[in-house]
Amino acid sequence: MLSKLRKLDLAIILLALWTIVSYVFFKPGTFTFFLWLTIILGVVRLLGIVRRRLLWKIRNRLIIASLFFIVTPIVLISVFYYLITNIIIYQYNTAIFDNLLQNDIKGFEDSAGYYLDMADEKRIVQEVERYRRRRPRFLNLAFFKEKDGRLEPFFTYPEDLSLKVLDPNGALATFTSGFLKAGGVLYHGVQQRRGVYAALILETLNQETFDAMPPIGDFRVMFMGAGGTAVRRSSPQQMTVRLEENDAAAFEKYHFPFPFTFRYWDFDEMKAGKPVLKFNMFLLINDYSKILQKLKTSDRSAVLQAQAKKLEKEIQAGGSQSELLAKSQQLDELQKERQVLQKSDSQSSVFPIATLVRFMLVLFGFFIIVSFFIGFQMVRVITRAVNELTRGTEKIRRGDFSYRIRIKSREQMHFLAESFNDMASGIGRLLTEEKEKQRLEEELRIARGIQLKLLPPDHFACPEFDIAAVNIPATEIAGDYFDYFHSPGTFLSVLVADVSGKGAQAAFYMAELKGIMNCLQKTGKEPAAILNECNLSLQGSFEKVTFITVNLVRFDLQARNLIFSRSGHTPALFYQAGKGECLELSPRGMALGLNSFTQEGIEELRLPYSPGDILFFFSDGLSEIMDSEEKMLGVSELKAMLCANAALSALEIKEKILARAIEFSAGRANADDLTFVVMKVR
Repeated sequence: MLSKLRKLDLAIILLALWTIVSYVFFKPGTFTFFLWLTIILGVVRLLGIVRRRLLWKIRNRLIIASLFFIVTPIVLISVFYYLITNIIIYQYNTAIFDNLLQNDIKGFEDSAGYYLDMADEKRIVQEVERYRRRRPRFLNLAFFKEKDGRLEPFFTYPEDLSLKVLDPNGALATFTSGFLKAGGVLYHGVQQRRGVYAALILETLNQETFDAMPPIGDFRVMFMGAGGTAVRRSSPQQMTVRLEENDAAAFEKYHFPFPFTFRYWDFDEMKAGKPVLKFNMFLLINDYSKILQKLKTSDRSAVLQAQAKKLEKEIQAGGSQSELLAKSQQLDELQKERQVLQKSDSQSSVFPIATLVRFMLVLFGFFIIVSFFIGFQMVRVITRAVNELTRGTEKIRRGDFSYRIRIKSREQMHFLAESFNDMASGIGRLLTEEKEKQRLEEELRIARGIQLKLLPPDHFACPEFDIAAVNIPATEIAGDYFDYFHSPGTFLSVLVADVSGKGAQAAFYMAELKGIMNCLQKTGKEPAAILNECNLSLQGSFEKVTFITVNLVRFDLQARNLIFSRSGHTPALFYQAGKGECLELSPRGMALGLNSFTQEGIEELRLPYSPGDILFFFSDGLSEIMDSEEKMLGVSELKAMLCANAALSALEIKEKILARAIEFSAGRANADDLTFVVMKVR
């Protein structure tokens, strides 16, 4: 059983057991680590099973992919909409908050100017008392009058306001308006002076201050403390907020808290007698409860309107006096509640977006359903064709080439199915042709074997001569032919022939030529007469484009001379050992089968021969071998090789020439049959 489990399965089982052990004996952290590791491996294993079982079919993969392509844009659009909405709300709330702070500063400036313009201590105190009663919380008021060059306070609120910290005769004298920090407390306000009078109006900034702000906007403000970071650059865009631990916790607690940064003068930290300019921030946090309440308010207003219309119809329909009175009172309550809601909506300028949200949800749902339906239909069409292709491939793999795919659609898959059907039909034809080709190759192999039996041995030796020959076909069977006929003590005839063309037809003429030559050699005629008789015998079977070239020599063993005739074949090479020269023998003569052939046109060349002399017959397949640069081997190099290797035996000379031919052609296939015969006199 264990042998059937995968390594991953064994690892999961062992980890699960070790997790149980760690829960009992080890610390919670160890247990948590192994538990998560087991869960991760389990998920990986589950994904592997799903991939193997569920995603094996292309249809399932395409369906999942289409769902992914539908769900992913929805998620991205939702996230994008959520982010953009929050950014817009934050920008709007930031503008509201900044306006509130600026309005406070403007109000402080107007109030300070108003009081200072009175230039009377009693009147100032009377007016300030009225002012602080209207807005008593978080205010810090101080009014001064100059005496002996110093500003002395004549009114403070609260009474315990520390003027040592807020001393207008000290560094605070440079402050006019904005934010400042003194005694560890953050303020914003103004300081003005008119003649001998001066006013200091500050509002303490803390969480209570922000909680008491007017309910304008859908946000709350979180006070981040009186700390801050010194401004090292003049541009506010280059400032960096350094969060303390409580600040970071605030960011983690709320979704998208938006920082509102501001500059202030820190009178608790002085440099060169001047306060340090710093900046700090407040956090603006969206109050979603207010937003949802306004959405519900819009819905409630519509519901109240519908209920009011229903009650109006019932009252018009009539009824008992008590019922009509109860319905009238209920209608009055509904109208009052609706007026309150409408007033709340008008004050907050809330657009009734509940209907819009529902409409967008319905619209999104409609597009999702339509997209899924279209995607499913596309997947169905594609996978149906894929299933058919899979079934057809399996049929072909099993050897059933008659199977055809049937797809009714006129889309691209239809043309793919037609291509598959053509391919299946083509494979069937190719297999038939391959069998036929194998049959023909077997027949050609048999024909080559028969042809080799018609040719004499590659090496022939007699007391007077040493002969070695080569016959290499360009295709399966050759159209070249060589032969020798020996009558001991009388003559030795050797011939090389080349039938035009290649293949089976040339081999047929070669076999016919051999039969005729065997008969004519026994007559003892001269080479010219034998060639004329061959032409007469073969003329009836030749086609118009068929001809045979022949080199034929007859060695007279008693007179020790040779008679050589050539019927359109390549010249023969004759090496004379006594002179060390290689002659090119090319008597005139037309090829067999040509209309212009006559016996008188065949010239016989008679030459004596001596021991060591070499006669070399070859076909154009040897002299016209080409190298990679399409340069031919040529007759000149063959003559040079005969001179260089004249001391060797005929068999050795043959091997040298054959090796040189192979080397020169760089192993490429022969374009023509290659045949040559080396005849060396003993």
